[in-house]
Amino acid sequence: MDPSGHVPIHITVPASPDDPRESRPSPPGVVVHHAPPLHPEDVTVIDGIRCTSVARTLVDLAEEMSKDELREVFGNAERMGLLDVGAVRRSAARVEWRRSLPMLREVIDEFAG
Repeated sequence: MDPSGHVPIHITVPASPDDPRESRPSPPGVVVHHAPPLHPEDVTVIDGIRCTSVARTLVDLAEEMSKDELREVFGNAERMGLLDVGAVRRSAARVEWRRSLPMLREVIDEFAG
């Protein structure tokens, strides 16, 4: 949350943070993450806007949430009919090492049925 109480918008740009073309400051209220291009399965288009898939979003949220919070998000996705455990496993297998991967795998296993 910024000083005004707004939650920043996070976007991912397919580029290296070392690329001099990406050295300009982020707009206010926006956090820019630089990453290698996403796998096609990790991307979807909603109303013409390119977004991360539900599976990739769950993988990314694991880095920011507690295990209980992540379980809640998985449960919400499951209730909405959006949880594809196989897609989450594949997305998790594609990311670089993250400290959250062991916890994420535990939550995935809980929802694998």
